[in-house]
Amino acid sequence: MKTRWVPAQPLTRELHIPNSPFQQLQRQTRAELAAGRALPAAERRLQLPNFVALFRWEAIRPLLPLKLPTPGEASPWRGRLCRSYYQWQGAVDPCLQELDEFDLLLRLFDFSPWRPYFAERFHSQYGPPPFDPLSLGLGMFLAHYQSWDWVRLVGELRSPARGGDYCRRLGFDPADLPAASTFRMAFALTRLAWLTACQDSLAQGLMAYQLIPTRSTFPGDPPEGGVSIATDCQLIASRSRMQCSHQVPACSQPAAARTCPAREAGKEGCACDTPTCQEHCRFAAWRDPQAAYVYYVGSNQPGPNPNTPRPAKAPSQQSRTLAGKPASNVRGKHHFGYKSKAFNIIDDRLFLIWPLTGPTSPANRNDHLLTLPGLQHLHERFPSLKIGELLGDAGEGYDEILRFVHQDLQALRTIRLRHTEGDDDPLTCLQRGYDRNGIPLCPHGYRLSSNGHDYQRHATKWVCRLKCAHKGDPDISGAAAAISHSTCPFADPAHPLGFSLTTTLTLPDGSIRLARDMQVGSDPWQLRIGRQSYAESRNATQARRHLKRSPAFGLPNTAKAMWISDTLSLAFNLTRLIFEASRQAARHPPPAAQPP
Repeated sequence: MKTRWVPAQPLTRELHIPNSPFQQLQRQTRAELAAGRALPAAERRLQLPNFVALFRWEAIRPLLPLKLPTPGEASPWRGRLCRSYYQWQGAVDPCLQELDEFDLLLRLFDFSPWRPYFAERFHSQYGPPPFDPLSLGLGMFLAHYQSWDWVRLVGELRSPARGGDYCRRLGFDPADLPAASTFRMAFALTRLAWLTACQDSLAQGLMAYQLIPTRSTFPGDPPEGGVSIATDCQLIASRSRMQCSHQVPACSQPAAARTCPAREAGKEGCACDTPTCQEHCRFAAWRDPQAAYVYYVGSNQPGPNPNTPRPAKAPSQQSRTLAGKPASNVRGKHHFGYKSKAFNIIDDRLFLIWPLTGPTSPANRNDHLLTLPGLQHLHERFPSLKIGELLGDAGEGYDEILRFVHQDLQALRTIRLRHTEGDDDPLTCLQRGYDRNGIPLCPHGYRLSSNGHDYQRHATKWVCRLKCAHKGDPDISGAAAAISHSTCPFADPAHPLGFSLTTTLTLPDGSIRLARDMQVGSDPWQLRIGRQSYAESRNATQARRHLKRSPAFGLPNTAKAMWISDTLSLAFNLTRLIFEASRQAARHPPPAAQPP
């Protein structure tokens, strides 16, 4: 066993990169953004005027290693002897065609500022020399990237084909490698807060280089506007297999005062009167005690949907828990496990998202109940990050969220509508003063048009523009018999915009549910809400990494896997851009400089 001295390292709390070349990234016009929506994102990036010049390898190499800060409350690393020693190995020009994303990642960043996070498990300077905690930490990231278990990870490090380069980049001695149990123990003892700090470090570093935007990138938004964030949830199957759909955490506890929720629901359940039920119910997934069952019906609102259950009180969520067997006319899927939420910063310059991990919870917890805690935690992690717009599905359209976005964040509410019974009734629309999409109506049943949003006052102006003068029937079907045909006092030249009103937090009747900051269905709305689909790319990435089922038992370990995966996605955004720009530069090299 060889040991090496890993010296002490100061902490870098903040990072400032004043001359980052990425500040030259340009925003497209709104017309260009709309025209390119049908093209793949990689093709759209190649059409940007300076994309290849900024991201090809020859332009990136002088910036290396990319620096990272050490945010949070980590204690400084004190030097000590270790059996491995991670160091950045330099930026020798590689053959990019022979590298994968993780190989390039190890060449781009110096991860030494992360050592204090993984070193928190060392409480004593006594005992046998340990492995460098950063070597173990980066090994965990490699295993999650490749979807390897710990035995496969150790085997790959010993591989004569690529194990040598991995050992050199991670700081291991090929003759003295950790056992699989060492990696397993390191992962189990790594607290979620340390992985959160790693993600925050990477995100703050990319913000300092102005790769992750800190202001709105949507065309036409004011330059001081905050970023746009698309939020979405993903279902994660537990490592354990379900045996009872009524499981609760108490089922995994000793049988002293345990009741059976299945029997309380009228099912056969378990009497828990056998020796096998002493430590936990024999039907419980005791290694995943917080996993829960839901029946995912694939619809986030109870609007016109042939798959909507027949019972009257159907929930308006994407997932719902059924006490018995789901109705035969419901198309969905059974799910047992957890739910992970992410807050994705939308980058309209590069047509991608930068995912920031949010809460992980049992699968039967409603999506919108995770939103406010997630946004508040996001503010604690990035106190200077201003949010200017929140995009979400109809499952986010609850009053408490809409109120928080408008009043606390002072941001645009680009959230799909959550309909209820009566939204299509013409008399109901006339009485409350707006239609099923939250668009205000004039007293005669004509829809008003948005005249723009005031970003300072967070108010939207609506006008009719004398619509009744050139359109015979009202917009609300069947409203003609219910309205007065007296002359409109605004239908004269003194009021060229006609009837007008202003909405802020609420609509004219004080309701918040359908209140939005722009006209739903208009071209600006369609262009903005269409970016919500970016959030689906996070789900696709988790599926490619085989994370639709948790690689470890328990909610805490499932959450760790989500944080590691999203941290890798942040970094791999940059590696993807470098690969794309370098391939394009190889196909079309710049012209040689002319002699003077």
